[in-house]
Amino acid sequence: MRPLRFWVSVILVFCMALGYLFFSAPEPLAAVDAADNSFSTEEAMALLAYENDVTRTLYTKAIVGAGKAQGWMFSEDWADPDVVAGPLPALFLRGIAEELNSGEVPLGLYLGSDFPIESSNQFQGRQAEIFTEMRERLEPAYFFDQVTHETIGMFPDFASAPACVTCHNEHERTSKTDWELGDLMGATTWSFPGDSVTTDEVVSMLQAYRQGVANVWSRYLLEIEDMDASMRPEIGSSWPSQGAYIPSGRAFQDSVAELASPHLLAAILEAHE
Repeated sequence: MRPLRFWVSVILVFCMALGYLFFSAPEPLAAVDAADNSFSTEEAMALLAYENDVTRTLYTKAIVGAGKAQGWMFSEDWADPDVVAGPLPALFLRGIAEELNSGEVPLGLYLGSDFPIESSNQFQGRQAEIFTEMRERLEPAYFFDQVTHETIGMFPDFASAPACVTCHNEHERTSKTDWELGDLMGATTWSFPGDSVTTDEVVSMLQAYRQGVANVWSRYLLEIEDMDASMRPEIGSSWPSQGAYIPSGRAFQDSVAELASPHLLAAILEAHE
């Protein structure tokens, strides 16, 4: 996440310089301290949620949707040694969540629903109450957990691609068979200690998320390498929509960054106006 840190620093220094040039300052300018609490945890979670949404939408449409058109397999059993397949979108996110749970940054990620395929994804307690309200407002919701002392952020998860609808409607364990494109299917839930974070912590959270994506992607590419040679796509800079190709980890994350970074920077600037 070096580009984000760079631009945050540049913007802060630029603003300080403007203040110095246009206003009398009897005392020397104080150095920007990255350890200061610069963001609310809610603001940081909103940044994470946006990047996660971009990542999952790109994966669902450009990889799963286009990959199925190429005849590639995606399965909830993709981690089984005897199964050669890519992860379904929900399993892709679960893999990222598992990576976060095993990392050093105390950032939690969970995808829940009131009509889950897996019972472990059923919302309970306070989250279930908030999700019921979310069905009416269709907006993010936050609360502070007094037991864990964590800020919880819940973000609506909509059916953004036909592959989501088809998979859930046809799954053998589904409890709802009439999902439609655009429906609210669940909520992506984040957790992090405290109610405010430093700039460095925001950067660390984004870095942890991106590293989680990179690790899951690396596992997926190992599945690609195990495919039959007649079906195996070429790994590089091209995408399934162009033929038998799959983007490398770097190509995939570069595309995510290109889509997400302008919004992230604009949100950071807006939060500090």
